Amino acid sequence: MKSRVFFCTLLILIPIFCIQTVSAQPDLEDLISAGEWDIGFKDGENITVELNDNGEVDIDFWVHNEYQIDIEVSFDFGDALGSTSNELDSTTVAMGNNDSFVLEFSEVDILKYRAEKRESFEITVTIESYGGIPIATEEKTIAGELTIPRIRGFEIEIEELGGSMNAGTELDINIEIKNIGNDMDLTAEPRFESKSCPQLDISNIEALDEVSIDAALEGQSGMKTIVVTLSATLSHPSKNCDLKIELNSLGSINDGDNISPAEDEITFEIKKSSSTEENIDSGNSNSNSKENGGDIVSSNFAPSFSFTLTLLSFLCAIVLIKRK
Repeated sequence: MKSRVFFCTLLILIPIFCIQTVSAQPDLEDLISAGEWDIGFKDGENITVELNDNGEVDIDFWVHNEYQIDIEVSFDFGDALGSTSNELDSTTVAMGNNDSFVLEFSEVDILKYRAEKRESFEITVTIESYGGIPIATEEKTIAGELTIPRIRGFEIEIEELGGSMNAGTELDINIEIKNIGNDMDLTAEPRFESKSCPQLDISNIEALDEVSIDAALEGQSGMKTIVVTLSATLSHPSKNCDLKIELNSLGSINDGDNISPAEDEITFEIKKSSSTEENIDSGNSNSNSKENGGDIVSSNFAPSFSFTLTLLSFLCAIVLIKRK
C-alpha cells in the first residue's frame, strides 16, 4: 500500500519539476530584447584616414556583444577611391565580448587623384544568428573617409648635344622638368657639376629655380622645358666631359620631407677650336721672328756695301772740285 502511495506521489511531482525547469530557461526573444550590440571605429566616430604613399591603410573597428548569448556576424565593406579591401569571414562574437577587427584598403592609384581628395567608405556588420539560431537579421553601418596624401617630386632630362662642343663657345641646351607628384609644386636649389671638366659653366643656372609646374592631372601636361646656356672657356682642352644637373622640390623642403633630388647626366666632347690653334701657332711664329730679327740687327753693326759706295762717291766729288 505504501509503495502505491509513493509511486502515485512521484508521478504527480515529476511533471511539476519538469515544468519548473522549462520555465527557468530564459526565452530567446527575452534574451534579445534584454540585450544590445554595437559597432564602431577604434579611433572614434566619422574618422578621416590618410592613405600612405603606396595607396594602403588599415582601419581598426570593433563589434560589442552585450547580449547574454553568442551572435554570429558577417561583414560587408564599401570601397573608396578605387581601392580593394580584404575579406573577413563570418565569425562568432561571444556574449559580453568586444572583439576587434581590421579592414585593409590597398591598391589605390595615388597619382590618379589630386592631393587631399576624399571619398567615403562604409562598414556594415550583420547579425546572422543568435546562439546558432537564425532569425530575422539585424545590421549596423558606420562610415569614414579616405584621403589622398600629397606626393612631391620632379624628374629632369638634359637634352643631348648631338655632337661635340668647341672651346671658347656657348651652347643653349633644353632641360625638361616633369612634376611626378599630385599637386602644384616649385623647383628649388638647382645646381650643376662636371667632375671631369670643372671649367664648364652654366651662367644662368638660376633659370631652373622656382619654376612652377602643376601635376599631370585635369588636363595639365605636368612638364616644362627651360633653356640654360652652357659655356666652355677658350683655353679648355679637347676631352670628353660629363655634366650633371639636379634640383629639389620646394614643397618637399617646406614639408620637411627628405626626398632625393631629381638629377640627370650627359657626356659629350669638347674640342679645341682650329682658330684657337692657329692663333697659338701665329703667336709662336711672331715670337720666333722677333728672336731671329734680333740676331740680324746685332750682326749689322758693320758698314754695309751701299754705305761704302756713297762715301767714295762723295770723296771723288771733293777731289774734282779742288782740281778745278
